[in-house]
Amino acid sequence: MERFVEINIKQPAHKHLFYSLHIAIILVLTIIAAGGLNLYAQSVYVPLGHEAYDFLKRMEARQLFTDYKDAALPLSRMQVAKYLSALEQKIDEMSSVERETYEFLKTEFNYELLKIAGDPQPSETRWHVYSHEIEQGIINFDLNYGQTFSYATAQPTSDRAVGLKTYGYAFNSVGFYTSIIDYATKGDNLNYSRLNDRQIDNIYWLSPEDRDYYKRVKTQDRGVIPSQLTSTNQYQFDEVNAQFSWQIGAFTLSLEKMNNVWGYGRNGSVIFSDNAPSYPQIKLRVPISKNIEFVYFHGELNSNVVDSSQSYNVTYGNPPFQTFREVDHSKFIAAHQLEMYLWDGVDFSVGESIVYSDRGPLLMYLIPVMFFKSGEWYNNDKDNCQIFGSLDLNVIKNIDAYLSLFIDELNTDKLFTNSYMAREQIAFSSGIRVFDFPTTNFDMNLEYTRVNPATYNHKYPAATFANNGFVLGNWMGQNSDYLFLEFGYTPMHALRVTAFGDIYRKGGMLPIADQYSSDQGKMTFLFGPLHVERAIGITAKYQPIRDVFVNFKARLHRIEDEADPAQNRQHQFEFTLGASLGIW
Repeated sequence: MERFVEINIKQPAHKHLFYSLHIAIILVLTIIAAGGLNLYAQSVYVPLGHEAYDFLKRMEARQLFTDYKDAALPLSRMQVAKYLSALEQKIDEMSSVERETYEFLKTEFNYELLKIAGDPQPSETRWHVYSHEIEQGIINFDLNYGQTFSYATAQPTSDRAVGLKTYGYAFNSVGFYTSIIDYATKGDNLNYSRLNDRQIDNIYWLSPEDRDYYKRVKTQDRGVIPSQLTSTNQYQFDEVNAQFSWQIGAFTLSLEKMNNVWGYGRNGSVIFSDNAPSYPQIKLRVPISKNIEFVYFHGELNSNVVDSSQSYNVTYGNPPFQTFREVDHSKFIAAHQLEMYLWDGVDFSVGESIVYSDRGPLLMYLIPVMFFKSGEWYNNDKDNCQIFGSLDLNVIKNIDAYLSLFIDELNTDKLFTNSYMAREQIAFSSGIRVFDFPTTNFDMNLEYTRVNPATYNHKYPAATFANNGFVLGNWMGQNSDYLFLEFGYTPMHALRVTAFGDIYRKGGMLPIADQYSSDQGKMTFLFGPLHVERAIGITAKYQPIRDVFVNFKARLHRIEDEADPAQNRQHQFEFTLGASLGIW
C-alpha cells in the first residue's frame, strides 16, 4: 500500500491577503462597471514593437502635432488612435511615405477611430483570422508565427515561434488582450546569456569559464525562463502577456501581465525596460489634464532567491521516493510617474519605484500617490527605493533629443565634497534623432547609455531591481556603457533599411561587500576585467502585407574579453534572416 507523507509549511497570511486583494478589486470594479457610470474608452495595449510608436515619434519631431506623451509605454490602442486623429489635418504636410504610413495605420486603428468619432456601431476593416461582434464590443483572433535562421562562429542556429493572440472590447467599459507564443531555439551556438544565473549554474555541460561568461555578459535579447533545458543544442520557452482593463470615467484600471517601458532609449531604457520577463500587476492610469498624465502600478515579482524556511522535502511511495520543493522569497514592486507636457516640444516626467520582499503586499505601497522614499524610511530601510526622470525635447523641427536618468542611490551631501563616498549608483541614457537628414525619408540616431557600478543591485538579494534574475532596467547591468549610431532610410512604408555601428563595454561586477564600504567610489568606472564588443552592420525590415514581416541583419562583430580570452572574436561575420506573422 502506498504511503504519502508531506511536510506542510503553513502559508503566511500575506499570500492569502494578496489573492483576496485581487479578487476584491475585480469584484468592486465589476460592480462599478455594471453600475452605468460614464465609461467611454476601453484600454487595449499596442505591442511595444509596433510601428505606430516610431511613426508618432517622427510626427512629433516634425512638429505636426503636440502633446505626445510616451514616457510610459505601452500605450492603448485608443490613445494611439487619438493621436492619429489629431494628425488628420496635417496630411498635406507629410511626405508621400509618411502619408502612406498614416493611411496604413488608419486602417489598423479604424475601429478605435470610429469610436472616437462617436460611431455607436464601429466596424473593423483590417484583416483578422477571426473577428466577431459581441455585446457592445468586438473580439479578434490572430496567429503568431515566426522562423529565424542565424549564423555566427561557423555555427547555425534556428528559432521557431508559434502561438496566437486575441484582443477586443466589451460592454463599453472592458478591454482585453492575450498573446501566447511558444519558442524553440536549436543549434550549436545557443545564447545562454538569455538565462538567469540560477539556470546557468545548473547547465552541467558548460565549463566554469563559460558559466561565468554568460552570467557576466548579457545581450539585448529579452531574458527567458526555459520550459525545457535538457539538451546541449536546444531549449524551449514561452512568452505570455495578458491584460484585462476597465475604463471608469477618465481612470483606466487594469489587471495585467506585461512589461513596462518607462523613459527613453532606442537600445533599452535605464528605468523600466522589457529586458526581464513580464510580470503580473495592477495598474492605474489617468490623464489629470490635457498636459499631465499619471500612471501607477503595483506588481508581483519573482525574487529567484530560495527561502529555506518555506522550502521542504516531500516523500511518497514504497520504496520511498523523495523530492525537495524550493520556495522563493516573496517580492513586490510599486512605481508611479507623473508626465507633464510643459509647453510645445518639451515633455518632462518624474517618478519613483520601490522594491520590497518577505512581507506584503503592504498597504503603504498600494496608495498610488504615496511618497515611496518616505515609506522606505517608515519601514526602517528594509526596502529598495529608486527615483527617476526623463526629458524629451522637440523644440527644433525634425530633431528629437532625449534624456533619462535613474538614481538607485546617491549621497548628495558628499557629491561635491567627497566623491568617493557619494555612492553614485546611477544610470542615464541620452540621445538625439534627426529626421529627414540629409534628405527626405532619411534619419540619424546617436545614443549613449551608461550604468555605474552597483546600480540595480542591493544588500538584500530579494530586493534587487530585478525580476526572475533579470534587471528591470537596462539589459547591460552595472558598470557598463553603450554607444550607438544608426542611419536609416525608409523608401516606402513597407521597407526600412539601416546601417549602424556600436560599442558595448562591460566592466567587473562590484561585490556587495565593496558596494557598502566607504571605498566604493574608489572603484573607477569600467574597472576590470573588461569586456568590449564592437560591431558595424546593416538591417532591413520588409512588410509585404499587413502583419507579415521579413527581417534581415548582418554585421561584423569583434569581441575582446580580459577574463575569458577564449571568447575573443576578430571581425566575425554574423547574419540573421527571419520571417514572421503577427509578431512585431
